[in-house]
Amino acid sequence: MIKKIGKIYNTVEHNALVISLAIMVVVIFTNVIMRYIFNNSLSWSEELARYLFVWFSWLGVSAGLKDNEHLRVELLSVALAKRGLVKANEILSIIVALIWLATTAIVAYYGVEVLMSQIELNVVTPAMRMPVWIGYLSVAACSVIVGIRLIANIVGHLKKLFGKPDIKIEVIN
Repeated sequence: MIKKIGKIYNTVEHNALVISLAIMVVVIFTNVIMRYIFNNSLSWSEELARYLFVWFSWLGVSAGLKDNEHLRVELLSVALAKRGLVKANEILSIIVALIWLATTAIVAYYGVEVLMSQIELNVVTPAMRMPVWIGYLSVAACSVIVGIRLIANIVGHLKKLFGKPDIKIEVIN
């Protein structure tokens, strides 16, 4: 059941990334054409592109974590692997994931605080008259998703560390 939910979420996340990128490209391209050919621009295009980019970036963190594509310095993990210290490498991976999880929890906490203040203030964007909190929601929502992925990764590393690599725990991976 959890694996099925994870697959559905991964599909939704992938589609949201593709669609938001496509919309951003079309809107920005249209605005460039409007500005330089017709000497008139769309008042809402930059605002929409900005909000789509914010959501795209935060969802991209989650997608990058799922595919293990984030930048990292692997000097220590490569040195441990060369010496055959697989368990030490797993411990290092757990420590890194725990630090990342703590950072994500802090970002989520303050993201929710800012989100709640924006909801209370009922601030809207100047061009589209859209509630500002929709942009801030990306920080809180995607931090929770990244946290879930990190917990799943930590559990997976713990399983490998204690000799159960055949049991694969995937919450949203």
